[in-house]
Amino acid sequence: MELYGRKTGLFHDLRIRPLGDDPGSDSFQVQVRQRVREVDGPWRYLIDVGYGVGQILPVIIELIRTDAPQMLLLQQPEVHLHPSAQAGLGSILCDVASSGRRILVETHSDHLINRVRMDVRDRKTSLRSGDVSILYFERGGHNVRIHSVRVDDCGNVVDQPPSYREFFRHEVNRSLGIYHMRDC
Repeated sequence: MELYGRKTGLFHDLRIRPLGDDPGSDSFQVQVRQRVREVDGPWRYLIDVGYGVGQILPVIIELIRTDAPQMLLLQQPEVHLHPSAQAGLGSILCDVASSGRRILVETHSDHLINRVRMDVRDRKTSLRSGDVSILYFERGGHNVRIHSVRVDDCGNVVDQPPSYREFFRHEVNRSLGIYHMRDC
């Protein structure tokens, strides 16, 4: 669990503190801490470190369970995570998928998808381009068209429709001043 906490950058250490004097009590608190430049920070309760940490812990537990089902379906596991943690989650998914488990992820996170593409390219795991499939849902009026998009061995997205990432290209061009902008 701590390995994946470090991989996402959400925490370095994790501990469970039992509550009460009864050794059989089910009550406990989860605490995490960060390490910055080899210096351990203070232990913090989940409620004090942001919503994303508490939300991703059950997902990580399901991913690392040894008795888990061979197929896992995740709906927007990146919600409430900052961009670097979303990318780290992409690496975790690659680790788990390379062990033979099948993972179906519904996501809106470019950071997660880009990390998967880069980890395939950089051969961070045994996961290869043929193991990754992206389904892109393109809205057109009242209809939705589904496109199968692939990732090649270099981590490039191939077979995408012209509308794939159109919004983001426009935003980047706009921010760089490539498109005509009004004088402010």
